[in-house]
Amino acid sequence: MAASSVNKQPMLVDRPLLEIVRLDNTTSPAASADPGSGSNGVLLVDCTSNDGAMLDAIFLIQRVDDNAAKVNLYISTSAHSLGMTASGGSSNAHFLGRFGFGAAQKAGAYVYAQLPHLLAPVPHAGANGADGEPPQFRGLYLRRGQALWAAVNSATADPAAANIACQGGYY
Repeated sequence: MAASSVNKQPMLVDRPLLEIVRLDNTTSPAASADPGSGSNGVLLVDCTSNDGAMLDAIFLIQRVDDNAAKVNLYISTSAHSLGMTASGGSSNAHFLGRFGFGAAQKAGAYVYAQLPHLLAPVPHAGANGADGEPPQFRGLYLRRGQALWAAVNSATADPAAANIACQGGYY
């Protein structure tokens, strides 16, 4: 397939995407939606130097029984740091949403983030979600120049934090 991304959205992607990263060393200012000097996130998807990506699922995988830590998602223009830059300025990062497990979830359990509505279907199969809507009309487009970051919603690192994963495709 050609490397050009013209007229390929939403169904045709050049490369499949599946990323899984640990969140146990991440932090984010508690009770705040904006990344700041205490933010230490992990880069989940980097589209700062490609044509972008379509994500049809973002989910957490429980690593330790009964951990209910919430996770913040951010979209940024930086693939190097979340919150503060190396020179002390602030990066162009914005809060996207927060999700996590309820109480009493065992290792191996998973929970999906509720993604925004889309006008065009994404390649996604499965039953309707808890809200009664088909999952093929929810997803997240990352355009060229954006990166998706994740961090536990806590001022200190949580060694029992879940893993985060996403799937979709690069354009």
